Formats: sequence, structure tokens, C-alpha cells
Amino acid sequence: MQAVIQRNNVRVLGRTDGPVLLLAQGFGCDQVIWNRILPFFTDAYKVVLFDHVGTGGADPEAYDDAKYADFDAFLADLNEIIDVLDLHDATVLGHSIAGTMALAAATRSPRITRLVLLCASPCYVSDEGYSGGLQPEDIEDVLNTVETNYPLWARAMAPAIAGEDPGSVVSDELAENMCRLRPEYVRGFLEMSFAADVRQLLPQVLVPTLILQSRGDPLTPEPASLFLHTHLPQSTRVDLKARGNMPHLSSPRETAGAILEYLEAGTRAQH
Repeated sequence: MQAVIQRNNVRVLGRTDGPVLLLAQGFGCDQVIWNRILPFFTDAYKVVLFDHVGTGGADPEAYDDAKYADFDAFLADLNEIIDVLDLHDATVLGHSIAGTMALAAATRSPRITRLVLLCASPCYVSDEGYSGGLQPEDIEDVLNTVETNYPLWARAMAPAIAGEDPGSVVSDELAENMCRLRPEYVRGFLEMSFAADVRQLLPQVLVPTLILQSRGDPLTPEPASLFLHTHLPQSTRVDLKARGNMPHLSSPRETAGAILEYLEAGTRAQH
């Protein structure tokens, strides 16, 4: 258990006897990205945070390029954290590619009983009849740019990802967080993300799921979240007023309010 906690820098905050809410971040940051939204949950929930191997306070010795080129390695870490903490009736809040991981995890773990997908996509690459946001021919350009000068790319992209003006507090904070990542890790993580595709799993995700879509998200276009809503058996979709891919950073009150309303409605329905 301790090895898993150290590997992923797992932290548990809030009420020890509260309902479980596990927060899984996507591209660009470690668990610090949740700091602005945490106060809305820690009074009532048992909040679990972690870092993906290769980021933040995760064990640097645990990172292996070949292993973590595979989506299943991240998925295995997520499931192992849930198992070793002996979490039950857990809600997993997955942002971006971590939402994709959460979808796959829900088909494997009976411990997961609800999902919240924040700016998440089942597949980031478009193909015939599906709009994921990226064309196959765009991928190599993105990867080469990241490899050539990742800090420059991160600072240029941060305002659009944050949905804020360049030089704003939020976009600067995101740029700093993104620039803390090692460029070689970023390329591998992006390659893994672009290769991920869980569309065929969606009919097997039988747990209630909240899909949150912000406006003008450069990484997750609206058709991707509509695809999720259409193909998930128990989904609710909510449009946020927030812009960009990081509403938990730019609009924490609105984002937390939508999540809490959904979770509390589900609790009332059970009783």
C-alpha cells in the first residue's frame, strides 16, 4: 500500500467518513491544478488526490518511457490506487484524458459507482463520422513543436487552454504549471493521449455519469462530449459558462456547483 501511495503521491483530504471523490487530472499539470476547487468539497467529502507517474510529487524512479507510453499503465495505476485505499462507492472526477481513463476504469472496477467527466473525450483524433478535435495529420506537427521548444509552446497555448486572456492570472498560473513538466514526459503523455480510444467501451459504462462541457474548449470540442452523452447509458450533460479546457482553474465556483448539484441529486434519489 505504501509503495502505491509513494509512487503516485497519493493524498487524502476532507472527511474520513465522507463519500469518496477521487480527482484525476489530465494533461498539463499535477494535482495542484485542483487547489482552487478543493474547498468546495473537503467539508463533506473524502477527497483523494494523486499525481500521474512522471509529474509532481510522484516517485521519479517509477517512470519508464516504454511502460507509460501505454494508456493501460495509467489505467492500472488508477485502479491500484482505488484498490489499495479500499475505496467503496467512489465517484471519480476525471479531467481531459483522465476522464478517458475513468471511463475505462469504470468497466473494470465495481468500486467506482459514479463518474464526472470534465472536458473529457472518448477519443481526441477525428475519423469518419466522428469529430475528436484533431486530424491525424496534425498530430506529428504538435509532437514536433513540443519536442523542439516545449516551454515556448506551453506559454503560447496556456491562454487558449485556460480560456483566459494572455497575461491573466489564470493563464500565467497554468503556463507555470505546464512548464514544470519535463518535455520528454510531455511528448510521451501526448502520444499516449492521442492514441487512446474508448468509444467501443462506452456501452459497458453502466454507472451514472455527469458530462461537463465548457465553451470554446480547444482540446475537447462539443461533438466529442455529445458523442459521450449519446453512447453512455446513464449520462447527464451540462454546459458550463466557463471557457477553455480548465474550468476548475478559471471558474471553480461554477464547476464545483454543477458537480455538487449532480452528486447531491443522486444522493437524494437513493434515499
